[in-house]
Amino acid sequence: MKVHDFAYQVAVRTMELLEQSHHYKISDPHRKEVTAAILKEVNGIVKKASEAQQKK
Repeated sequence: MKVHDFAYQVAVRTMELLEQSHHYKISDPHRKEVTAAILKEVNGIVKKASEAQQKK
């Protein structure tokens, strides 16, 4: 599985949990906007996570 695919699935699942657990309603345009932002930022997110891991 590619990192981008994983990031997309995490974003989608997070939105599902917000809807199910906290009764948020996320519109389709917002879903697309959020997943696009995550995919655009995934390299930076991975870099941040790697840096945090190295500091431990």
